[in-house]
Amino acid sequence: MASSKWPPALKEFVNETFAKCTDANRAAVEAELKQAIYKAFESGTMWSTDWKQFKLESLNPTKKRKAFIPSTPESHGVAPGLSDERDRREKRARRFEAEAAAVTNGTGSLAARMGNVGRLVQGGVHSYGEYSSGSATPEPDAAYDPNVIDWDRYTIVGKSTKLEKPYLRLTSLPDPNTIRPLEILKQTLDLLKQKWRVEGNYNYICDQFKSMRQDLIVQRITNDFTVQVYEIHARIALEKGDLGEFNQCQSRLRQLYRLGLNGHPMEFLGYRILYLLFSRNRAELNTTLAELTPEETRDPSVSHALAVRLAVSQGNYTKFFRLFNAAPKMGAYVMDHFVPRERVTALVIMCKAYLQIPLRLITTQLAFDSEQEAFDFLSANNAAFLKDAPAETALQDRQVDSKAALVPLNEVLVKAAKADLKGQI
Repeated sequence: MASSKWPPALKEFVNETFAKCTDANRAAVEAELKQAIYKAFESGTMWSTDWKQFKLESLNPTKKRKAFIPSTPESHGVAPGLSDERDRREKRARRFEAEAAAVTNGTGSLAARMGNVGRLVQGGVHSYGEYSSGSATPEPDAAYDPNVIDWDRYTIVGKSTKLEKPYLRLTSLPDPNTIRPLEILKQTLDLLKQKWRVEGNYNYICDQFKSMRQDLIVQRITNDFTVQVYEIHARIALEKGDLGEFNQCQSRLRQLYRLGLNGHPMEFLGYRILYLLFSRNRAELNTTLAELTPEETRDPSVSHALAVRLAVSQGNYTKFFRLFNAAPKMGAYVMDHFVPRERVTALVIMCKAYLQIPLRLITTQLAFDSEQEAFDFLSANNAAFLKDAPAETALQDRQVDSKAALVPLNEVLVKAAKADLKGQI
């Protein structure tokens, strides 16, 4: 660009364009306008283009209509609504001037400069988010709306020095006096980690972590500490079997990892794949698998989760339970939630293949800790049908009647077709 300011003709053209468009064609006009300015950026014709003569296809009506020529304000006064429109255009022009100061002559990448083009078209209401490395084109912004609140003006800085605070849903604007700043939140995290090790009170810890997460959100704190808070809360939730809270944390972590913040993305990617296997969300699972890079597939947590997925899809229960016993990190805690379903599936296969099954074999093949645990599992699923044997026969030497057990196991399998996602998002 030859100057650090937007061409006055371009600013006037944008103002007139928005004044002409309607709610019906606003999105199309805005998209075409962005493209036109983008091409002018690339070709270096921002200042040489005759913007007064520039036409947008999206503004051309499908049928010619008789033009409406309004009366001039000088002769008949300002018509209702025109004064407000004039004020909005003046405010928009002032915002353009502010945006122009951020664009320097020949400096910065095209993507960086195009960020300002987006704000020019949008009238400065929104700003673009993060760009991926090497990206030359910004993401499309939301449709311009002069009534949208600029939340950047209302970013809160907490003033509270209390380390502990119960979680309460916000029903009004947050009060800075009840919000803890970053330094206090760091002290709170140290305190909570110590209390978890000593007391192990999950209800209290979960409530406190949710309160911390809320304070981070209302202050728009997005850094490595934010990742640490969500990772610790997710692991604690996994340990206590709270998949609903875990899923909320891992969903937020996905967004934070995309910002390039430090954390353990591979570990939680493995958990995510296992969680999607549990929830049987095939569409999301396929999307996740399609996005994997060769480097990610070599990570122990991810490669283990992929092996579990393959074992499930092939019905290879022997391999599945070997992987269950060898799960890295906290992968077994996620698998705990769909292991019962896979055990029933495996038992159905075994009952169809054998007339009778040694309880000892069921124990070893399906990763039970003891024959008693295996028998209790069969009883819970109304399938504890044992072959007749002398009274002195030990439990580990008993045989399961496959034909009798198959019917109730099939019924359980039908009921387990849908994962229980209560309380999860």
